[in-house]
Parts: sequence; structure tokens; C-alpha cells
Amino acid sequence: MSNKLLLLLILGVVFFSACSDDDDKDSPKDFNGTYSTTSTDRVLDLRYSDAVLVGKSVDFNSMDNKSATLKLQGVVPGESETVFSGVPLVASGSTYTFSAEDKNASRTVTLEGSIVKGKLTVNVSVKFAQNELMKTWDFSAVKMSWAPHDYPLTEVDLGFTKMKITTGLLATMAPTLLAKELKNYLQNVTFREDGNIVATYNTATATEENPEPEADWQSSPLNLAQYCVKDGVCFVFLSLDMIMRQVDMDQEGRSTGTDPILGAVEQLLTNGIPVHFEKADDKNELYVYLDEVLLKQLGTLLPLVEGLIPDDMAFETKLGSFTVSVPVKPILENLPGALEVTTAMQVGLQFKGAE
Repeated sequence: MSNKLLLLLILGVVFFSACSDDDDKDSPKDFNGTYSTTSTDRVLDLRYSDAVLVGKSVDFNSMDNKSATLKLQGVVPGESETVFSGVPLVASGSTYTFSAEDKNASRTVTLEGSIVKGKLTVNVSVKFAQNELMKTWDFSAVKMSWAPHDYPLTEVDLGFTKMKITTGLLATMAPTLLAKELKNYLQNVTFREDGNIVATYNTATATEENPEPEADWQSSPLNLAQYCVKDGVCFVFLSLDMIMRQVDMDQEGRSTGTDPILGAVEQLLTNGIPVHFEKADDKNELYVYLDEVLLKQLGTLLPLVEGLIPDDMAFETKLGSFTVSVPVKPILENLPGALEVTTAMQVGLQFKGAE
């Protein structure tokens, strides 16, 4: 009898210990919260098209421990929030895995991942419907127009007289100068079906020993710049966090709120930069440009730009038979006034479809 009692006691201890272990085990409900790529408590390991994506957050919420709702915050280009509801959770030890798909007329988003206490791993893949931009385009030229044409920006000394540099004259001179420089650094741009914009650019750096190094063309990393096309306009999304990560800059102490300049930049990047485009199918050409509405908004950035420009900075250009040096500082100082009276303006890049 005593042996049976002892056996029952042992079995009871084992049973209750097992129950206690189950009770102590974390369930999906215990993981509810917002996970961020910058958090140390709820860490988000996020990948987009199999490449790291930082500066984002994902909300995880489970009510029944069997399924969850995941909200991707600003992950999919053009969407402030992408919601996956009723996503099944599969238990594997202390880890829960999941996968889901969300599809509409403009794109298909699939995700898969896992969650454990303190860490959410999410892999996102997006495929947008075919659009007019979706291919590789070779850079060819810079185009610019500005009205009114006669607003004075600065003047240059021709020796025997002084000539005013007006908005119209600058719009005539600048494209040739800019295109010459850009061709040294930009080869082409690809608008991918996953919403990424990838540029082929020259990474070679000139030195005193080698002032004209051989070009070293590289592709820009994924997730630095993304896009979506809505109502005939291309909205471009630049990730400051990804760009700063790429150039290996320390983000600690970066302001995100009170500075009006940074505030304007943050708002613009959040909503997307509206880039207009015109496509000539018969010539396989693409013209992408910014208009006066956006350029006037960007006028708030002029103080930041002015602080980076040396007082004696100038560019040389030909005016008839004369080669003149045009100072940059006075042009920047007069730009706010010029933009205020601007009625029409375009600054853009011309591309040809890659063979």
C-alpha cells in the first residue's frame, strides 16, 4: 500500500510540474506589441526582397494564441499601413512561425516569419502590377524650363559690360553643365517590380595622383529608394535610415521633430516625392521631372544648402564667344524670391530604354 501511495505522489509531482512548465511557457498573447528595427526590447529583424530594411516597425497582436494580426508600418511603398489579419501561428517549441499573402489590383504582398519573446522576424516580398516605368533606363540628358524668364538671379562681368543671369538664361545654361557632370556618375536607373529603384553609379574617386580614374560602375543597394505609380504620378520614397546606414553614419542624436527644415524633409519622405513622367513609346524615351509645386516646397531646404556652399564657389560657362565664371552664392540667395514669383517650372532627367 505504501508503495502505491509513493508512486501516486511521484506521479502527482511530475504531473503538476509539467502543468507548471506549460503555464510558465510564453504564449503569442505575451508577445503582443510594436516591434521596431531600432528597439532593444521588442526587436524587429525586417527584410524586404531578402535585403535588410531599417527604420520601420511592425505591430503584432494575438487574441487567441492561434492566429495574429500583423500591421506593417510604412513597409510597402505607397502604403502607410499594410494589415494582415487572421494569420495562423504554428508552434515549434518557444517559437511561433507564420506566413500570409495580401493581394489587390496593384500589388501582391507576401510575408513569412517567426516570433519569440523579444524578437519578431519578418521577410516581405512585394510584386507590383506592370507599369510604364518598370524597366532599365539609360541616362541621356538634363532638361529644364522656368517661367517667368526674366527674374534676375545674379550678374557676371564681361569686362566691357555686365550681364544679368536671369531664370530663363539659367534654365538654358544649366542642363548642359549638369548633364556633363551626371554622365560621369550615373549610368542608368532600374524601376523594379518589387518597388525598388536601383541606380548604376560610378564609385571611382579622383585623387591628386589619379585625377581621372577609370569608372567603377556599381549598383545601389536595395531599399534605399522605392517607388509606386498612382494616377499617372511616380511617388518616390527615400529611406533616410537606410541611406545613413549605407554611408555608415551614426544616427544617435538625429532630430526628427522641431527643426522646420528636417520636419519638411520627414513629411516629404513619408508621403513620397511626387515625380511626374512622360513616356514616348515610339522613341523608347522617358522624361522624369519635378514641377514648380514641389520645387517651391523644397525652397525650405535652401538655408541648409547655402550653409554647405563656399562663398567663392562658381561655375564656368560659355556665353557666345565668352567664357564666364558665374558665382553660385548670389543665385542661392535670390532663389526664394524667384520661386515666389514662379508660375511654371520643370527640372528633370531624360532617359532612353536600355537595349
